[in-house]
Amino acid sequence: MNIIGKMRRTLALRSRLRGIGYRIRHAAETPVERAIGWIQEHRIPGQGIPPNHTMSIATPEVTGYTIPTLYDYGEKELARDFARWEVSVQRPDGAICAPGTDVPYTFDTAQLIRGLLAVLDDMPELEDNLRRACEYVARHIADDGNVLHDSYKTWEFPDGIMLSEYGNLYVLPPLLEAARKLSEPRYEQAARRAVEYFKRKTDLVQWKHDLGTLSHYWGYMMEALVDVGETALAGRGLDQAAALQGESGVIPAYPGADWVCSTGMAQLAIAWYKLGIQEPADKAVKYLETIQNPSGGFYGGYGQHAQYFPREEIAWAVKFFLDACHWRAKCDFDREVGDYQESIDESDGRVQEILSFLGDLNGTRVIDVGCGKGRYLRVLQERFPQASLCGLDFSTRMLESCPQGVETQCGTLLNIRYPDASFDSVYSVEAVEHAMLAQNAIREMVRVLKPGGKIIIIDKSAHQLGRLATKPWEQWFTPKGLVALLQTQGVQAQCKPVPYEHHTEPDGLFLAWEGVKRA
Repeated sequence: MNIIGKMRRTLALRSRLRGIGYRIRHAAETPVERAIGWIQEHRIPGQGIPPNHTMSIATPEVTGYTIPTLYDYGEKELARDFARWEVSVQRPDGAICAPGTDVPYTFDTAQLIRGLLAVLDDMPELEDNLRRACEYVARHIADDGNVLHDSYKTWEFPDGIMLSEYGNLYVLPPLLEAARKLSEPRYEQAARRAVEYFKRKTDLVQWKHDLGTLSHYWGYMMEALVDVGETALAGRGLDQAAALQGESGVIPAYPGADWVCSTGMAQLAIAWYKLGIQEPADKAVKYLETIQNPSGGFYGGYGQHAQYFPREEIAWAVKFFLDACHWRAKCDFDREVGDYQESIDESDGRVQEILSFLGDLNGTRVIDVGCGKGRYLRVLQERFPQASLCGLDFSTRMLESCPQGVETQCGTLLNIRYPDASFDSVYSVEAVEHAMLAQNAIREMVRVLKPGGKIIIIDKSAHQLGRLATKPWEQWFTPKGLVALLQTQGVQAQCKPVPYEHHTEPDGLFLAWEGVKRA
């Protein structure tokens, strides 16, 4: 986005932000940092995540579907630890049991599939575990498409009310993804058979006035419908939630309820974001930030008459809140794609600093992390026709504008899907500020850099906060902050101010952190 344009939109923010060292300047941890901290604090060593903060037994279901969330946020080591535990408790028939029982659940096993799919590229030795889980789930989809369980006991409230079996829709997206990943059409056939089974239910997208269609399960259903391509059905269901949403963003736990289910609100936000419907989703996430506990967790229910874990911080609320924040950022970039430029003048000080520091790139492999529409890549492509150039960005719409001949990948700074030491040079301009967990972004960028390779990050100075409007998740950096982060990852780094756009001299807004990865 044009800097002058952003200045015109400046909100005259007051900076009350503090903090030095490697940390970004903000008065307290962000909601995302607190949520990640909750998972780290409450994980059971050598196992996974407990159902809630009062329990000391891990749940394979929640641990399984938290693994891809951890990957999205760059917490890969923890995710892989969880995956190792998951397969250690997997039954020989591929199934996963409910916590503390020997009763297998199709729903829980599908969440194991989600987790294994996220780590498979880094842990190919788990492919057999993934296939066994898929076989179990596929076998439990009947000829008519019904998703079968040996028991529904964990879906029952103490008063005998049952959560809707339509929540089984959430079993199907990971089975479809596994079919593509493993080139196994039988899994897709089983999942599509189940989709048709649910579509035959005349009340599938009728949000009922009872606890059985708790917004948590309604959220499972809506996100699953989006993921299996039934967007019209999902839209009909989400319209009912939007009609009940208050100005504060609050959505009742079910129609007629006077209390809130935290995880249901996050899940509905995710489904809206995936459909590109931003306003109700933003309101829901903003409300969740106001009720997040200091620990980073969420009670299951809020309100005087809450019936869903009103005194327990439930693990799945944290998972879905993190997913909603991830999708909020992605949706925002897709929505604002028209504000970003496809070209940049080579005389721009940021371009000149990249060219000067990286040197001759012909014959080398280079990645622009957070490349947007590829405006810096265009300059490098013209200057160095023999260079192998790659661009990574959060937004597929941004990548559509990248120059021909550049290899593109949709991804985030926190989850760069390239092997270790893949690139001779790594650079990033105005992207780390959007990473939400800057330390993990730096780790990922250094990981894909070869020993002896160069890295340059150009971003905004925390000392200039207030000059420009910022996103809710945006974070700027002190000169010493990113230097320290780079050094912890084995990069000998330094920082210098750089000019930009029409400026011929630095004015303090932009800094360049530069370094070489130690051998």
